[in-house]
Amino acid sequence: MAYSKRAGADAVLVVVNLDPHHAQSGWVHLDLAELGLAPDVNFRVEDRLAGESYPWRGAPNFVMLDPYRQPAHIFIVRR
Repeated sequence: MAYSKRAGADAVLVVVNLDPHHAQSGWVHLDLAELGLAPDVNFRVEDRLAGESYPWRGAPNFVMLDPYRQPAHIFIVRR
């Protein structure tokens, strides 16, 4: 499950694995306009739970969540 919230220039994206026993992976398709991003711009997402940062570009981006390691991402979107 994924959802986002934006207030002005601040945007948060949350991705959660609801399966308590198995890792799940797939493509998150972002509504870039709602996040205040142009379709062809590079941006970073910073995971506030794990302290990691990932470069992303465009609407589809791959995520994998393992319930035994990290069942969720709480990303801050950095332009």
